Parts: sequence; C-alpha cells; structure tokens
Amino acid sequence: MTDRIGEVIQVYTTRFLAQSDNLLNPPYFGSFVRAESQGMSIYGLVFNVYETSIDPNRRAMAFGIEREELLKQQPQIAEFLKVEFEAAVIGFNDAGHIRAYLPPFPPRIHSFVYPCSKQEVLDLTEDLEFIRSINSLPGLPVEELVAASIRLAYGERGSDRNFLVRAGQEIAQLLKDEYEKARSIIRRISDGR
Repeated sequence: MTDRIGEVIQVYTTRFLAQSDNLLNPPYFGSFVRAESQGMSIYGLVFNVYETSIDPNRRAMAFGIEREELLKQQPQIAEFLKVEFEAAVIGFNDAGHIRAYLPPFPPRIHSFVYPCSKQEVLDLTEDLEFIRSINSLPGLPVEELVAASIRLAYGERGSDRNFLVRAGQEIAQLLKDEYEKARSIIRRISDGR
C-alpha cells in the first residue's frame, strides 16, 4: 500500500503514537486511521498531532520569518523536524468484521499507519459504538474528538441527516447524566457542519 501516512513508534493497549511520513500534511485531528499489524487492521482516531525537533535535547529556534519563507531559504531545517500523531484505539477488523472494542493486542512498533477508506469509516461509525470507546478513555479531549469524528463521518456519508440524528441520540443516551458535556458535543458538531 502506498497511501501510508506514518509508522508506529510507541504502543499502548488503548492508543498508539506514530511518526508522520509527511511533515507538511499530517493527519487531521479526529480522522480515522488504521495500523496494519500481525494480519489485523487496528482502527484509531487521531486525537493529538504535534511537530517537534528530531533531537529531544534541542528545541527549535525562532527565526522571525514565515515558515514557508524559512523552508525556501533553508530547506535543510525540515530534516531536523518531525510530526507525530497519537490515535485512540476504537476497534479492529476480525476476519472481515469490524469490532468496536479493543483488539487482543495493540499494533506492533514499526507497523505502518494508513488513512481509513470511506467504507471503513462507514463501517466503524454505523453503530456509533466508537463514541462510547472515546468517552471511556482517560486523557482524551472527548468533546472535541467526538464532534470532529462525527463531522468527518457525516461528510463521508454524503451529509446524511439521519446519521446526525442517530449520533445526537447516542450522545444524549450515553451522557444522560452529563448534560453539559452532551450539549457541548452537539453544539460543536452543529457549528462545524
């Protein structure tokens, strides 16, 4: 596959960290990705993207000019930067069936990461179980991540209003004791359409 977007460099049961293949075009926050590992597709949602120096002991310096101009004047600077992204695991493909729960093992280090196809996004979001997965993982920007992923799935579904209604109902049911959180997510979904 040639559409890979990164390589896994650290793994946990519930998330993985990958280094992006493209400094200028990392995956979007809330995008659906898959890591191919040991014959299994492991699906995740990108919840953190950051750019840093390749040398952990050396920070980037300010040059006082716009990034595009700096890279034109000194293209070698790009060689000293890297983009990494983190994805929360939301499911896996088990013999052709999408399972919306944690896989039996995380992806392996040096596994490649790819963007999910339209069909994979449709399959992953059909029962909306991924919302529950996101909500249960500690340390995630839940409101923003749920809203971003719903907006992305809505677009992949051809702006299917029925999907938005079902997503709103799922959020309301899941967060029935957290009214403000549910309201915040729904507001973020509608603001971004």
